[in-house]
Amino acid sequence: MLRRQFASGFTLVELIITIVILAIALSAILVVLNPAVTNASNPIAQIRATEIGQAYLEEILGKRFDENSVNGSSARCGDGVAPACSTALQSDGEARANFDDVDDYNGLSESPVSALGNSKIDYSSYTVSVTVSYDGTALGLNNNDAKRIDVQVQKINDSVFQFSAYKTNF
Repeated sequence: MLRRQFASGFTLVELIITIVILAIALSAILVVLNPAVTNASNPIAQIRATEIGQAYLEEILGKRFDENSVNGSSARCGDGVAPACSTALQSDGEARANFDDVDDYNGLSESPVSALGNSKIDYSSYTVSVTVSYDGTALGLNNNDAKRIDVQVQKINDSVFQFSAYKTNF
């Protein structure tokens, strides 16, 4: 008597159906995981932008209120004792390392550098822009008694991070 042996395994049709189902399932998983993977470095970019913004604000706030403010004196520009405050919110033609008052930073746009003008190599994919404007009325003062300093830090092809502070004429 002949005995028939049955082969065990999968048919070609079963294999093709299995491959199609796995492809659909893996595609769905990748669609769900892709945003998490692409945004994984976002917290690092935010931390670096915050470091840059804070460094620039600290540097600028450490400078005099105005070109005509007297260093080491309790007199403030425009108070009748010291010279009148300048009206131009711009650099006095000094090199970046020699900026001595808040106005000098107005319109500054550069790759991040230290206060001495040295490039920050690890931050080369960022740009920094600084705007200085009179805004004393926001603080309940005469408009020219406070300057608002806005520092924008942008990672190339990414988000813009905005940092602001006030420097008052006191």
